[in-house]
Amino acid sequence: MIAVLAIFCLTANAQKARHLSGDITIQPMIGVSEGILSGKYNNFIFRSDDPRTGLTIGAEGEYFTNTRNLSLTAGLMYTQQGWMGKGTGPQTTKLNFINVPLMVNFYVLKGLALKLGLQMGFRVSATEGNESVGDLYEGFNLSLPIGVSYEFKSPITLDLRYIPALTPINKDSNSDWKMRSDVLTLTIGYKFELFTL
Repeated sequence: MIAVLAIFCLTANAQKARHLSGDITIQPMIGVSEGILSGKYNNFIFRSDDPRTGLTIGAEGEYFTNTRNLSLTAGLMYTQQGWMGKGTGPQTTKLNFINVPLMVNFYVLKGLALKLGLQMGFRVSATEGNESVGDLYEGFNLSLPIGVSYEFKSPITLDLRYIPALTPINKDSNSDWKMRSDVLTLTIGYKFELFTL
């Protein structure tokens, strides 16, 4: 994350302002996701070091407000989440979601935005190996996406987000286990300007 941010910062001053107040854009996006298991067992906080690598794809609309350097985005993303597990043998928990991120973006430099928001996730499948395990995991997940993006002159955009879950993913979360499905995403997108309000 630090390396990507450094690259953004080194090239940020080379870009001219691309968007004015009232502009609305749409951005198809595609990239990779790293699903991470975290949570609490009794009073012990844990975090898996075996992420599941997957795909994330979707689109995001952005509205540039009248407030200087501030924009709002809403998206629809399909994201492969989950984690790897090592018990009697390697086993991958595959949790696939349709996510709806709602973000506030603050442009600290031309093209470089810091991002914070809220994400609603709707699970579409849950498997371990060849077995469906949908009865073990919640169908809805609430997360707090935090990220950084940089829009080149192209206007191709790179976007990096860490998305920790706010709600447990396991249905029996009142037990000793409280499991969360966190995710890290890196996407590339292309912004199309639709119109100006």
